[in-house]
Amino acid sequence: MHFAYNPSSSDNVSLLFIFLAIVIDREFLNEEYEDVKNEVDEYLTYAKREILKHGGVNVHPYSWTSINVRKDLTAIFTITNCYNTWRLYKLTNREDLVHMAISDSDCPRLPSDTAITIPLITRGQELPQILLDLRGANIYNWKTLVVIYDSTIHDDMITRVIKSVTQRKFGDSKATGISLMQLQPNMSRTELKDVLSTINPKVLGNNFLVIASYYLAGSIMEYAKSLKLASTTNQWMYIISDTDNNFKELDVFENQLKEGDNIAFLNNATLNSKQCQGGRKCHIEELLKAFTRALDQAIQDEFDTASQVSEEEWEAIRPIKTERRDYLLKSMKNYLFKNGVCDNCTRWEMKTGETWGVEYDTLEQKAEPKMVQVGSWRPSDGPDMTDELFLHIAHGFRGKTLPMITFHNPPWQILKLNGTGEVVEFGGLIPDIIKELSKNLNFTFRLEIANKTTFNSGASINGSYDVDTDLTNDVPKVLLEMIKNKTVAMGACAVTVTEELDKALNFTMPITILSYTFLVARPKELSRALLFISPFTMDTWICLAAAIVSMGPLLYFIHRHSPVYEYKGYPMKGGLASIQNCIWYMYGALLQQGGMHLPYADSARILVGGWWLVVLVMSTTYCGNLVAFLTFPKIDIPITTLDDLIAHKDTVSWSFREGSFLEKELMISTEGRFKTIFDGRIKHVSTDNEGLIRSMEEGKHVYIDWKQKLQFIMKRQFLKTGRCDFVLATEDFFDEKLALLVAPDSPYLPKINEEIKKLHQMGLIQKWLQDYLPKRDRCWKNRHLIEVNNHTVNLDDMQGSFFVLFLGFVFALFLLLIEKLWHRQFSKQKKKIIQPFMA
Repeated sequence: MHFAYNPSSSDNVSLLFIFLAIVIDREFLNEEYEDVKNEVDEYLTYAKREILKHGGVNVHPYSWTSINVRKDLTAIFTITNCYNTWRLYKLTNREDLVHMAISDSDCPRLPSDTAITIPLITRGQELPQILLDLRGANIYNWKTLVVIYDSTIHDDMITRVIKSVTQRKFGDSKATGISLMQLQPNMSRTELKDVLSTINPKVLGNNFLVIASYYLAGSIMEYAKSLKLASTTNQWMYIISDTDNNFKELDVFENQLKEGDNIAFLNNATLNSKQCQGGRKCHIEELLKAFTRALDQAIQDEFDTASQVSEEEWEAIRPIKTERRDYLLKSMKNYLFKNGVCDNCTRWEMKTGETWGVEYDTLEQKAEPKMVQVGSWRPSDGPDMTDELFLHIAHGFRGKTLPMITFHNPPWQILKLNGTGEVVEFGGLIPDIIKELSKNLNFTFRLEIANKTTFNSGASINGSYDVDTDLTNDVPKVLLEMIKNKTVAMGACAVTVTEELDKALNFTMPITILSYTFLVARPKELSRALLFISPFTMDTWICLAAAIVSMGPLLYFIHRHSPVYEYKGYPMKGGLASIQNCIWYMYGALLQQGGMHLPYADSARILVGGWWLVVLVMSTTYCGNLVAFLTFPKIDIPITTLDDLIAHKDTVSWSFREGSFLEKELMISTEGRFKTIFDGRIKHVSTDNEGLIRSMEEGKHVYIDWKQKLQFIMKRQFLKTGRCDFVLATEDFFDEKLALLVAPDSPYLPKINEEIKKLHQMGLIQKWLQDYLPKRDRCWKNRHLIEVNNHTVNLDDMQGSFFVLFLGFVFALFLLLIEKLWHRQFSKQKKKIIQPFMA
């Protein structure tokens, strides 16, 4: 706003001026143009004289919409069609003007923070403008819509309605899928039900707009509920078209509200009276009156402030143009709200059903769903909302306290009670999920505890607890009864999804899926005493020994019968002329030690050369494999799958929890290996039994359970002994689903499932579960049973070599003893023989 004044002047009033542009569109008004122009001029003359006491208005009139925006303009007043109204707004908005617009019907209102828009509406034709105003204010925002209407609305009106619900603001239409369903006059209730039964929300969407008479709307509401079209995810807006201010029976619909509905009502509360004022002239005068009053007050306030400070101080603190515009708009709206009379008899009321969590509300006895008025609509200022049109879509349960029941079952829900039995700590995976649900759906909860005597009330959430405690498959009966009877809203506990419970109650989507596997003793390293023979199999050693024994006689035979020695004159005595020396030669060559004698015959040399090639291959292969066996310890044959377990059934026993989900699945399974596992089980003993743990450590027993529970057992034993005595199998089988429990006909199951799905997608549930599972330690690193590390050769590795040396020494002593005995016997015989005397 621009004022021209001098605060030091004695004639302040005459020096205060503002500039107002008035656009009266001749093309829009046609023959009425002159009349409207005269009405505006007459009222401005009156306003300058009677209302604007502290300043003046410099008016710039225009009879067309193509104008040049002056920098000194303070406000603009337009009377034109919807298109030009928005065009002028976009043209002048950057100048921070107060925009007052009177336009035709079905026109989106200009932004309320910068303008005032009044569409000229014929009484009885308000519905399209109402829907357009609600959409423009983001009171509803539907991407798909099913419109159900009867004969109380004509074709031209339904066309305007469709345009209104698809148009967000002028020039910006939002794609909205519309499905129309017209109800024929005199339609029977059976026919109505058949028509509604064809609606598939998965195809047509979850938003419904019903425009029908009072009695037909009640029938539609009844059948929509019976056909399960009314739910926590569906939104229904009922527009009762045949009501007025004298109609007092709308509260009858309150009796048809059900728990979990999202239903809003829009009814006509127009007052039909001859005293009601309206029309274009009324709005023109009322708008200009509100503007001039606000302007006069703004000028007076600024003048009072300016007169109390110096000119330099005023230049520093004077309001900017945007602040003046906001002040004028606020003053005008307050005046119109309190004193406006134009078309105020035309009024529509908006009510909605408060239904979520009502049956669990402990603050009110016998609480039932009720109707709540959330707003109204008038042509002059549009919707005036005191709350959301769909309360529960915006605010969920609206902070209600829902009772829930739980029980102690780590790590899913971990409870700590004080001496009086009150819950002082509530932790675990399920509480984390419930707390997130309560935040997203806007509710608080109160806990009921089932079977308080089944756990230690002093256990800490972050401390240790009995991992064998498992009530998932033995759910307290009182818990199931309270959920079934709707004494509580839901079970805040993890329960295994079974067919028996699914028939009586409803499960949410799974919060986690547990796999079964088994815990087995970690395979131990085999003895390395005979490591030196490991590179070759036994049949290889036998063939090698046979080759040594046979090659010696063959070398002797060739050497003995070769004629080379005769015609070359080589002596045949000593060396390889002995079969014993030939065998030792072949053995020495095998050890790459060679021999003292070599054959002279080429035939024998070829045989020896072939043996050397064999020795080269054998020794190289042996050395390479020996290094590998030294580096990679040889592990006992591991049991990693069910087939391995069955293969060791003669030496290993197994067990699992009785009455568990696994036992039931194994019992009904037709697969051979599962039947073998079930038939071969032994009676389960608690994993706290030292005898069972010792038997598992010795590799004589295998325990089958959830992988998570087995991880707890591994962690407990590691903390107790400091050793990694157990390892998990590599095969998982039989997935067990855990979920939350709700009542069989709970309307909140889809919303709860939607929230749980979001938690899965964000990875929060997996993260929370990991927080309560055992943390990884060095026992987790060896998942594949063999750890590859650089190996330093120790005495265990070389004990076989010393053992061979010892055997060689013992055998040498034994032969020495035989040689001594033989020599003694030979000496005795030699003494008995008379030797001839040789001179």
